[in-house]
Amino acid sequence: MTNAQIAYAFLVGLISALGALIGNWFSSRASLTSSTNALRGIGRQIQLQRATKIAEFRQAWINELREAMANFQSFGVTPDSGQLETREFYKYGTQIELLMNKADPNYSKLQNAMYCFLSAKTIEQKFGCNAPFVEVCQDILKTEWRVLKKELAEATEQSTGDS
Repeated sequence: MTNAQIAYAFLVGLISALGALIGNWFSSRASLTSSTNALRGIGRQIQLQRATKIAEFRQAWINELREAMANFQSFGVTPDSGQLETREFYKYGTQIELLMNKADPNYSKLQNAMYCFLSAKTIEQKFGCNAPFVEVCQDILKTEWRVLKKELAEATEQSTGDS
């Protein structure tokens, strides 16, 4: 083999090696980009799952609060309740207070409406407390429902990468 042939073979081998290296570099770069995109997708999916789970807890809390409010109201308008009914009435009142956030802008309005029932002596007074109580309960529940929908919408938007 002549020096020219050896040089030619070396050059072909060198070009082939460089081609393989460049091909591997592009391949690994594409693989890295693909992996990065996959990780971002997984991160968004985890965020959506987290938001969905929080929304489930919030919905359960709203349902529990609604149930306690309805029970409290039904005992509140009951005429001449006995000891057992009075106990249940106070239980639901306490449950509402414990489920509510004291920083909620409607908290004091809710407490006033609840204590209106507690101080009512006649059936007319009890029925007079009913409408304000139901109104504030509806406001609270509607506000919380809006918060729940907003949080889910934001999480869904983030998970699709539209943000």
